[in-house]
Amino acid sequence: MNYTKDQQLNEIFERPSEIITIGHNTSIKEAAAKMFTNKVSCLIVNNDAGEFIGLVTERDIVNRVVASSMDIEKTTISNIMSTHIISCSPNTPSSEVREIMTANQIRHLPIIDKGSVVGILSTRDLMARQLLEDRAAAEEVAMLSTCLKSIDLNEVAEIVTREAPKLFQAEKCVLFISRDGTAGKPSSLISNNNCSCPKNSLLHLKDIPQLTDGAEFHYDNIPLVCENLGAKSPRLVIPLNASPDSVASTLSSSAKEQKPNSADCYLCMCGLAASIATNRELTTYKAKLARDILNSHLTNAKLYQEARLTSLTDTLTSVGSRKMLEDKLQAEFARSKRYKRIFSLAIFDLDNFKTINDVLGHGTGDEALKKLAKCMKREKRTTDILTRYGGDEFVMIMPETKAIDAVILLERIRDKVQQIKLRENLPMTISCGIAEHSFKPTDSSREVMRRADLALYEAKSAGRNCVKVWDKTMSKALNNNDIENEKIKKLQRRIAGLSEQAEKVFIQSIWGLVQALEAKDPYTKKHSENVMYYAVGIAKTMKIAPDQIDVILRAAMIHDIGKIGIPDAILAKPAKLTPHERSIIEQHPLIAVRILEKMTFLEQEIAIIRHHHEKWNGHGYPDGLSNTAIPLGARIMAIADTFDALTSNRTYHKARSVAEAIEIMVDSSGYDYAPKVVKGMVSWVENARSQLGKTQLTTDGLLESQRQQDTSSMTQLIACEVT
Repeated sequence: MNYTKDQQLNEIFERPSEIITIGHNTSIKEAAAKMFTNKVSCLIVNNDAGEFIGLVTERDIVNRVVASSMDIEKTTISNIMSTHIISCSPNTPSSEVREIMTANQIRHLPIIDKGSVVGILSTRDLMARQLLEDRAAAEEVAMLSTCLKSIDLNEVAEIVTREAPKLFQAEKCVLFISRDGTAGKPSSLISNNNCSCPKNSLLHLKDIPQLTDGAEFHYDNIPLVCENLGAKSPRLVIPLNASPDSVASTLSSSAKEQKPNSADCYLCMCGLAASIATNRELTTYKAKLARDILNSHLTNAKLYQEARLTSLTDTLTSVGSRKMLEDKLQAEFARSKRYKRIFSLAIFDLDNFKTINDVLGHGTGDEALKKLAKCMKREKRTTDILTRYGGDEFVMIMPETKAIDAVILLERIRDKVQQIKLRENLPMTISCGIAEHSFKPTDSSREVMRRADLALYEAKSAGRNCVKVWDKTMSKALNNNDIENEKIKKLQRRIAGLSEQAEKVFIQSIWGLVQALEAKDPYTKKHSENVMYYAVGIAKTMKIAPDQIDVILRAAMIHDIGKIGIPDAILAKPAKLTPHERSIIEQHPLIAVRILEKMTFLEQEIAIIRHHHEKWNGHGYPDGLSNTAIPLGARIMAIADTFDALTSNRTYHKARSVAEAIEIMVDSSGYDYAPKVVKGMVSWVENARSQLGKTQLTTDGLLESQRQQDTSSMTQLIACEVT
């Protein structure tokens, strides 16, 4: 039976086989005896003709008889019974029954059908019914969480607007999330299901009263603008606190510390079924449960989006990264080829950038790149895609644009750049090469880039500060005498340095995100940092090659990034996890792989992260690998991860000593853990104990021992603060 709607009594009330009645002339003593014999707390009182005239309860007997010392054998029921009877019909909604009993402060309510009493409801009956309704509602809302498997923000939003209305049988639904938590600013995300309301009304929601944590969610009035577009009462608005650009505050403070009157992020549904709207108590309960689930999933999706955008945004200039250029260029080339649509590509180069760095310093050089990027972003069209190619070079993809039109745009940008002044009034200029995509079968995205690069070279050769368009005369073949090998080698070294720097910036960004996630839970604070030290200590003891130790170090830093997609309620659950919850937890290595898979320079680290929960006997997850099929780095990580978990306080156990943790892992050697790695762990701990001269080694001592031997690269990574 579905208890999520507000049911009428005739749907849930089972008529008793016998109604216990008593005559109005019966003595109070006989009435009390009849209550005791039949185990009831009230009796229906009939007159001599058998007609219902009143009600007598245990409370009546206690309050009126005992308190006034009546003679219970001589006094009749008619002297103490309630004649002003409040009743209801079998068609009364259960929510209305609760309101009737609460308003009249009564514990029993007769149900009358066609003038006859067919049953009596007690507050105990209603409490039992409410428990069933609440349980069914909780199970129904929990299904929403199982649907939200994606961690892509746009996909999550679409799922929310598709599935949430089913909980309340709503006809229309819209999810609104403001850009920065300030209503009235351009929205970052609007996902709707059959909602036709204009964007402006979604931005303001002026008709909604201030929302507080304890306020009801119902707002029956529909704005006139919405009503004119087909919206219907009743309506339900669920305020949320998962605004994309306020995730940091969500991580650092509770919902109660958030702005209580904010309607900047909300789920609005209208056209609710009448049975849902009338039972406001149950609907509010469901809305609160749904709000908690939505806040969790939307926050996790935004954190995943930020981690992904780290690889798509240049950290210095805030324009697209080289990775974004590769993705967007391939997509635009495929679109152009399929639909025979033209596009142009331009490569910019900041003139005399080396001189700016040498004369004014690298700080001024960085500032010059920022100003150039800001100018180009301001002048480009909305559809144009601007990315940093590397060093002082930028690339712009211009869809639906011929080369002759691109020249007009780029000449305007070139003119604006000349107006930018650096220190000592040093002007800035740019050179630019343009290539237009043709539809020849031999064309490719790489060919378009090559042509634009040749045009840029032509602009440089022409004296800089100009725009050139590629033509066939620029495609002359080069012989060996034309090639300056030393310059090529120098450029290769420069590009290699840029690549290494980009990798470090990405790792540092992810590390900052991991620290922010772990800071939410005092039990896991510094978990990744500890695992990093333990893993490196074991690897060094096992005499692993230095370059592989660096791989293990980086993998340890970000091994739990996948937990971003796991609900906090499961991660922090103090009780034993259910099989379903356990299966969700076991998804976190795969979620990490999904986040990092586009980072080709992390190929080895990704393999370690994927398999760091595999077991030597093949009973681990996610792939059930066994023995040496598990990557060596993952085998080391498994030991380090378990050791930190055992020696740290958790919601489900207290911290064990180093000796106890080592004993547990030795017992599991050859079963859960790789024997050689366990031996390496034991040797490392023994060496640390000897160096420190302590008989009882603590984790603090062990970590301090490793820090003293730490490489400078590890120290820099841990000390780095990511903004």
